[in-house]
Amino acid sequence: MHKEKKIMDFRLRPFKLTHNQFNSPCFHIYFFIFLIFIGCSPVQNNETFKNLSTEDQHKYQKYIIQGRDLYKANCASCHQANGKGVKKLIPPLAGSDYLKSNQEKSVKLIKNGATEPITVNGIVYTPMMPAHPNLSNLEIAEIMTYINNSWGNEFGFVDGKKVSDIK
Repeated sequence: MHKEKKIMDFRLRPFKLTHNQFNSPCFHIYFFIFLIFIGCSPVQNNETFKNLSTEDQHKYQKYIIQGRDLYKANCASCHQANGKGVKKLIPPLAGSDYLKSNQEKSVKLIKNGATEPITVNGIVYTPMMPAHPNLSNLEIAEIMTYINNSWGNEFGFVDGKKVSDIK
């Protein structure tokens, strides 16, 4: 007796909802969750976002998306994906009083790096922050906008022109 082996077919097929699938309770639950997720987007509930013109809202959303990717590539290895840094070694960006009150200095830190101590949330850090000469002014603005509006921060929008004025 010899059993025939079934071959699995993993080819992609077009996705279509049938009438029964569309009317199923599961579909409606998932769709409702999706709508809540979109409606609770941190970008659109942010006070900074609400106070911008329509044109600047589009720019702001683009900065947040690009900034997130740039942050992951250039900053997250030290400051962590959650922005909390490393206790007593690398300062947090999430809830940072330094970041909130020193936007220009923060831009300079990204551009030029730092070796002098800074105080963040009452803790003194002696950073060995590397300079990022490979980042353009626009990319720094995108990173700053992402950091300023992530992890509960609501520190505002940073425009590329503003960054180019900072040396």
